[in-house]
Amino acid sequence: MHPSEDGERTTTDDTAAPVLPVSDAARQALRRERALIADLQALLAKSGGARDAVATLKDALAGLDGFFLLVLVGEFNAGKSSLVNALLGATVMPEGVTPTTDRVTLVTHGDEARREERSTELSYVSHPAARLQDLALVDTPGTNAVIAKHQELTERFVPRADLVLFVTSADRPYTQSERSFLQLIEGWGKPVAIVVNKADLLESEAERAQVLEYVRTNARETLGHAPPIFAVAARQARRARDAGDDAALAASGLPELERHLEETLDTGKLRLKLANPLGVARHVADELAHAIETQRDLLTEDRNTLEEVDRQQNQWRKDVRREGQTYVDRVKTVLLEVERRGEVFFDDMVRLTRLTTLLRTEKVRKEFEDRVLKDADREIDEAVAGLVDWLLERTMQQWEDVVGFVNERRTAGEDRVIGEVGGRFQYDRQALIRALSERAEGALERFDRKEESRRLAEALQASVVQTGLLQVGGLGLGAAAVAIVSSAAWDITGIAAGLTIMGVGLLVLPRRRRQAKKQLHAQMQELRDGLETGLGRQLEEETERAAARLSRAIEPYTRFVRTELDRLEELQGELDAWRDEHAAVTALVERV
Repeated sequence: MHPSEDGERTTTDDTAAPVLPVSDAARQALRRERALIADLQALLAKSGGARDAVATLKDALAGLDGFFLLVLVGEFNAGKSSLVNALLGATVMPEGVTPTTDRVTLVTHGDEARREERSTELSYVSHPAARLQDLALVDTPGTNAVIAKHQELTERFVPRADLVLFVTSADRPYTQSERSFLQLIEGWGKPVAIVVNKADLLESEAERAQVLEYVRTNARETLGHAPPIFAVAARQARRARDAGDDAALAASGLPELERHLEETLDTGKLRLKLANPLGVARHVADELAHAIETQRDLLTEDRNTLEEVDRQQNQWRKDVRREGQTYVDRVKTVLLEVERRGEVFFDDMVRLTRLTTLLRTEKVRKEFEDRVLKDADREIDEAVAGLVDWLLERTMQQWEDVVGFVNERRTAGEDRVIGEVGGRFQYDRQALIRALSERAEGALERFDRKEESRRLAEALQASVVQTGLLQVGGLGLGAAAVAIVSSAAWDITGIAAGLTIMGVGLLVLPRRRRQAKKQLHAQMQELRDGLETGLGRQLEEETERAAARLSRAIEPYTRFVRTELDRLEELQGELDAWRDEHAAVTALVERV
């Protein structure tokens, strides 16, 4: 497999030189390894994982049937190309002080030297060097070259390596960028040998030992173990070999590196080949685990936020009931004040000294309206209007809180979801949040405060009418309530006046006054109870109506969070089981 010009991976059999297992143990290891990677591919598919990760796993398996790949990596001007030429004893790769390798170059055995540019990213070179009968060399662009594409090419080819030669320069050994790149290699589980090239720039053995120790110490910190390290003067080695100068060749350090490569190929080539896909699979599994953890953390935050919204919703209900009662109490207070004034009115009016006035029923009625009813209708309507405005304000605030929640969660975690691993998850989450945002913002935009106020006012009046107290249409609650009070008072004062005319006022008026006050209290209590029942019932209905609308708006995302958390929990369990099998197969390969 190799990258094509458009970035997609394409297949090639140019590296087909099978390294097949020959023992039963190797065949068993290979069989379990293929099953293990198939299981990981299934997990990636279940997770909505990235195509790149699946393709990388396929590449790793395909590599089992290809050349043993020795991949050289390192910074620009570390001398990778000159090291390739020294190992092959021929000028196969161009050398220079500027970046000379602008693409990945695969060097394989051929009857004659030949170069073929397969794409802008990949070159094929064949050469009759004997060493290439056992392996293929891969020269990569420098990881710190000015051309940013170079590092991307190198990083994309690392997963295919069976063995990595990490080349650093003796004049600037183990830089920070080299440390970062070595960490990337370690993440893929690749075996590494480090070459400190240009060792001839070091003036003494002490200086050489100091540089090697520096590289060894830092590499141990990065990798967790000390890899083989070789001091090599690649250009010196090439000149010495061409001149037949064995002493100079030995002094260059190249023979020691060559012996290490030969021993590796003689005794560990099969093991390294089998271990390569396991390292790649471990890396992919680690990325999947990271994606699962990231998604789970993000969803946990979403769930906590949704639970907080739910708690706020419950608290909102309680607050609406409590605060709404204050507006209902205002209406009741108006009626209580009317009753108090009514009692004072009856005490003052229904007595013999006011006989003349009592006989003038219209005057009595007018005085009752002025002294008792006063502005009761306006005060009741103002209290109900305040209830309407307050309830609308609280309902709008709830929706604005939802919009705030959506805006907060819309971008949360976008930079924490790893690549395309879990791409479906990210897409679904954003789509649901976007839909929720549109519903919430649409509800605010479509909200007609004037029309909603009218609807709510009518609903409140209709709810009171259902109590059987108010039967008059086209009146506000205040006017209707005052009409009831006025009618009841008129009946009471009219009876009192009638009895007075019959000449029994001295005996009857006190009793009638008490009766009038008692009847007024009963009427007012019934009216207060009816208004409280009707307004309270409608307030409860409006509260539940608003809460239900909000719950329906949030429910799709709430359901997504809940089901995704369950899915991730199940996926994590399967991944844990996969890791156990990976450890078992790795142990099996180590015994091959």
